[in-house]
Amino acid sequence: MQRIQRGHPQDESPYLQYLHRWRRRPGHRRASGMIGYRRSSLPRRSSLAPVKRRGAAIAWASFLAAAALLCPLAGGAPAASDQRAHGADQAVAGSARVAQRFVLPAPPLQRAAFLAEPTPPPQQWLPLVLKDQYRLPPWSGTARFGFGVVRNPIEEYDVSPLGADWYVDFGFRDDPPPLFDMEYAQTIRLSESGYAVSQEAIETYARARPGTLWLIGNEPDAPAQDCVTPRTYAQLYHELYNIIKGADPTAKIGIGGVVQATPLRLQYLDMILAEYEDLYSQKVPVDIWNVHGFILQEKKNEWGCQIPCGITGVTQGKLYTIDDHDNMTIFKEQIRRFRIWMKDHDERNKPLIVTEYGILMPADLGFDEPRVETFMLATFDYLLNTKVSGLGHPADENRLVQAWAWYSLDDDHFEGHDSRSHLFNPTTKQLTALGRAYRDYTSSLP
Repeated sequence: MQRIQRGHPQDESPYLQYLHRWRRRPGHRRASGMIGYRRSSLPRRSSLAPVKRRGAAIAWASFLAAAALLCPLAGGAPAASDQRAHGADQAVAGSARVAQRFVLPAPPLQRAAFLAEPTPPPQQWLPLVLKDQYRLPPWSGTARFGFGVVRNPIEEYDVSPLGADWYVDFGFRDDPPPLFDMEYAQTIRLSESGYAVSQEAIETYARARPGTLWLIGNEPDAPAQDCVTPRTYAQLYHELYNIIKGADPTAKIGIGGVVQATPLRLQYLDMILAEYEDLYSQKVPVDIWNVHGFILQEKKNEWGCQIPCGITGVTQGKLYTIDDHDNMTIFKEQIRRFRIWMKDHDERNKPLIVTEYGILMPADLGFDEPRVETFMLATFDYLLNTKVSGLGHPADENRLVQAWAWYSLDDDHFEGHDSRSHLFNPTTKQLTALGRAYRDYTSSLP
């Protein structure tokens, strides 16, 4: 999820071109412009962004080196691996979004008082807690809460007040910083051509960080994101699964989250499962199931998330309206639908995480901060407390969802529009009113 930099209309995505044509039509208010707000498949950043990231990485490495001299317990990140390309030029760069480190789906069990191991020092690298998620269910307090990072490296924010335990930045990073006790989930971005992260980099990280959770792709169904056909996804998933598990058998691997759990998106997943079994004569191995929780229109060449890549002969699915974007009834329906889908495929006994959801609509369409806050807090109540016997995760008291990540930490202009879903101001690096509401919610938990 990045801002689309405005240039010549011919240089913009077809969705934004459509958006601009719509805005020029007489009789339509500016707010109708969310016709093409869906995100681009690759982040569009200035040419200085890589330089800034490298500078931040060098500064961080220097700090860790100094800390190592003073304190033997200080853990450092692994040396950066050679990032040779795997796949064609269109392959989505694993470093497409600035990454850090987080405590994915299964929040830090290290915090739980019942664990025998002492909590390691803040500067020490902490192993991903997902590998221990079945020790004593359920997870406690804020161990379920996460967020997505987009604009700046997470090191630039003091995220400790949020009380979150994991984060995702929709990319691969070989040097996520040891922030508090937060974990970072790796994401390998895909395209029809393959993936850009080298096998060496993947194996190096997997060996150094056993138990990490890896997400294979980001919205592979979305034309404006990874956009991978079901057969190609099955092939890439199989290849990456074996690379990662070969380097770290304890790694947790999750499927890339589709935009939303609608019948059309579940059809896309069914096609992946069928292609995998056709290719490899076995059921696709998934440790953690993953879905996104947006509410968007599914209509070809219109605003929203379009039609899943690889599905032909279909021009529309769910025709949600803009005002449906924060409809809690639909949100709950989609979560429940995905859990039913998991049960139908004999996957009920596995965790379900929501690695991205929030409000993408801009303030000028009526989604101001109070409205966004109301939705966010309502989702927290639902995700934290909803348990359904015979449907939820048995190891987690039948809770439907085990962990979730709010979008976003710092995206204040989704696709160039003035949005209100960010927890931090990306310029001042200060908590927003929404960030304070997130903090107050998590701090009130036992």
